[in-house]
Amino acid sequence: MIGFEQGAVSGMWKATIKGLVARKVRLALTALAILLGVSFVSATYVLTDTVKQSFDAVFTQTLSNVDLQVQGASALGDRSNPGRIPDSVVADVQGVPGVRRAQGFVRTSLAQFVDASGDEVGGGGPPTFGISWVDGGPLRLTDGRAPRKAREVAMDAGTAGKHGFGVGDTVRILLSGAAKRFRIVGLFGFGDTTDFGAVTFAAFDLATAQREFDADSSIDAVYVERDPGVPVAELQDRLERQLGPGYDVLTAEQATVAIGKPVRQFLGFFTDALLGFAAIGVVVGAFIIFNTFTILVSQRTRELGLLRAMGATGAQVVRSVVLEAFLVAVTASLLGLLAGIGLGVGLLQLLRELGLDLPDTSTVVLPRTVVVSLAVGVVITVLAALLPAVRAARVPPVAAIADVPPRAVGGFRRRLIGGLVVSAVGIAMLAYGLARARDVTGLIDQVQVVALGAFALLVGVVLMLPALARPAVRTIGAPLRRLGPPGALARQNAMRNPRRTAITASALVIGLALVGLTATFGASARASVGRDTNAGLRADYVVKTDGFAGFSKDVARRLEKLPVVEKAVPIRFADGSVDGDVKTVASMEPDVLSRVVELGFASGGTDGVTDNGVLVADDLARHLGVTTGDVLPVQFSSGLLPLTVRGVYRQANFIGIFGQSIPLVVAPRTLDFDNGGSAQDSVVLLRTRGGERVATQRALQRELATDFPNISVLTRDEFRDDQQAQVDQFLTVLIAILALSEIIAILGIVNTLALSVFERTRELGLLRVVGMSRRQMRRMVRWESVVIAVLGGLVGLALGVLWGWAFSRALEEQGLTVFRVPVVEVLLFVGGSMVAGVVAAVLPAWRASRLDVLEAIATE
Repeated sequence: MIGFEQGAVSGMWKATIKGLVARKVRLALTALAILLGVSFVSATYVLTDTVKQSFDAVFTQTLSNVDLQVQGASALGDRSNPGRIPDSVVADVQGVPGVRRAQGFVRTSLAQFVDASGDEVGGGGPPTFGISWVDGGPLRLTDGRAPRKAREVAMDAGTAGKHGFGVGDTVRILLSGAAKRFRIVGLFGFGDTTDFGAVTFAAFDLATAQREFDADSSIDAVYVERDPGVPVAELQDRLERQLGPGYDVLTAEQATVAIGKPVRQFLGFFTDALLGFAAIGVVVGAFIIFNTFTILVSQRTRELGLLRAMGATGAQVVRSVVLEAFLVAVTASLLGLLAGIGLGVGLLQLLRELGLDLPDTSTVVLPRTVVVSLAVGVVITVLAALLPAVRAARVPPVAAIADVPPRAVGGFRRRLIGGLVVSAVGIAMLAYGLARARDVTGLIDQVQVVALGAFALLVGVVLMLPALARPAVRTIGAPLRRLGPPGALARQNAMRNPRRTAITASALVIGLALVGLTATFGASARASVGRDTNAGLRADYVVKTDGFAGFSKDVARRLEKLPVVEKAVPIRFADGSVDGDVKTVASMEPDVLSRVVELGFASGGTDGVTDNGVLVADDLARHLGVTTGDVLPVQFSSGLLPLTVRGVYRQANFIGIFGQSIPLVVAPRTLDFDNGGSAQDSVVLLRTRGGERVATQRALQRELATDFPNISVLTRDEFRDDQQAQVDQFLTVLIAILALSEIIAILGIVNTLALSVFERTRELGLLRVVGMSRRQMRRMVRWESVVIAVLGGLVGLALGVLWGWAFSRALEEQGLTVFRVPVVEVLLFVGGSMVAGVVAAVLPAWRASRLDVLEAIATE
């Protein structure tokens, strides 16, 4: 008996291998779908891990030869952005037993070099650090000497090499005022690292740094070097006891983590977003795999029946099909992993070509990347093939040998009812999520229930689609009857197996639903930016830098002295925590606020804001339950400040910055409490005599061009267009990434049609016998593909527009105040789905037209 079972297992194994060899062409497109999905996953990990390691190496080197770092304790609990501390702390630290050397350190994010042609170096995203020189610390000279007095600077060696600077050259640097000239006396790196990508470093002696960084008698940190033999933990404990709770004492590793926190947070978000898109591609591929194995199992009904009749059990049949899927998945996943590594390297190079200068590092392929990529490909493939395998095992051997089609008990009634129930749950969750979004303030809290409802609605639609496919195809394909027999037969073929048609279309539904969401969200964001700019911005000109990087307060002072300028109003941004949530706080002079922006007060006004007052957006005021006259405690990094609510306003995004609502407005002196007077301006709004004029704009630009080359002066329309361009750039990246899922979906149509052509070989041969030409045969297959693609496109885009509406309403408090359907884009996407159908049909149609008639009609 055992020998018989072993023989049966051996026989099933041989049957599986022979089946793979016999169906290698039919399984090739399935393998390609798996390969694409896995390659996206592995490429995401390779890209983000490599970028993360490159910056981690930089951050680690910035604290080489430093044992401990003493800094101020932030009241917000954010170690990456502490307040400044008195420079007298250096002596206190030096006096602690076990401290060999303590040196004060000061830094700024605005120390931007200006190259020989007058253009700023870096900025617009990557920081342009200014630092004080620390002897014996992490800084290592590669040429020249350290700066010792005013007007001397050391430049990081990477920036010097890229822009042609050397020791002895003169360079202009943008600091706390107009660009100043410094003599380069040295080039340096941190530890062994000299290339920091797009990040630049300018090092000054401590006295110059304090003066230029607005840090008189204060520092940002104390670098501590311990005596030999003193344990780091012991010295850390001594310093904490000596300095008290107002200071954080960090090890070099802890300080490195704190410094790199913003970059890691961004990379974490970037990784999650890319993995989300990769998951979409994998799910779309799962539909293709399921459809492929469903068709293949259907075509092998007689073969599997014969195996059952010869003694194979149902479990052996299931294992045979699953094993076939497993072997395909392993092969495709391995190839996808290798392709993904290559794609990740290519994307890194592309980022560099596009101007994102990254620190040099080797490609990172972690064990997690290999394990997750292979697991995703294999698990998804095996699960997708499991249901068709179980169905095959349940077919009675006699019925399978006789090729009796399975009876669909109850038709699609249960699927339709299940889809309606799941859709109803999704709609209910959407309604609850939209109602809940008005009662919470966090971005994640506002969208998470809506996202769950949107997903449930998608599942419901996919469940219902087989039941609705036949009437939908009948309607969509009605015009095809006018195209003669090829059109009529194409329509009938798409209606013949609604389950297969629905599953094939579902792959497109998912991808185009997300494309529809992206397009609708983008159109709404553009419209919202335009509305906010028109409604909230009264200024004639907006003065800003790329990426709203901070700039010198001298810009506003200089512009206000021009005869053509009526008023220059600087705006600064900071973080403040209210009821545990970190909010954006803007500072503006309340007396002139109404001349450059329109807040739309619901109650109160600007009177009293200078005396520890605050203006609160109405949405936040409703959440907090405060109104005019109430006291609102705001936690800044330097401490808790009780502010009196002087007014509640409706226009939260009163400037029109993309994705930037401003729920709190205070007077500049209030933020001076938090920043020690060292804050930089983020935007300057100008009212000019005579309004917008070309001559006025040119005069403003000429005034700033030499001393502040990083500054742009934009009219209201130019500023609106600039913000809308940010929306377009964001959406272009999203749609480009989503293109992967569309490619996989098109492969699914190709695969389904190719298998369908193989399945209908005899039928196609008979059509040729009765007079159908090869050209008509190609048209028939092509139109069938178009019908399936249009079905997926219409359902997906309709769902995407609904999602866009839901997310727009949920994010209303984040500045998405207008809902807009991009009609032209939606029509283009529908047309694109038709084109996709034509493209997908090229190979199957060609194969169908090339069938040998005699061999085709002889096929069983």
